[in-house]
Amino acid sequence: MDRHALEFSLRAASARVALGAQALLKQRQHIRELERYGLDSGTAKALLRQYEQSQAMNLFDRDCFRQALEHEADSSEYDAFDLYYLDRKAA
Repeated sequence: MDRHALEFSLRAASARVALGAQALLKQRQHIRELERYGLDSGTAKALLRQYEQSQAMNLFDRDCFRQALEHEADSSEYDAFDLYYLDRKAA
């Protein structure tokens, strides 16, 4: 994978992590609301577990792309600051 494709993939993966974090927060809030009103939260909790598994994969993907870019940067003009900037730009 060339550098530009890795950069694009890292930005996309970082965006998925950010969206996943928002989805987890909303789902946890939804569960608290259901429980506050004494309603069944079983389905909502099952969905939360799926979101958590998805987020774990999002984090893994992001970290793999970041590591690949760091490896690529070892042999190029990019440094750790560039990688940090690319990751923050996506979030």
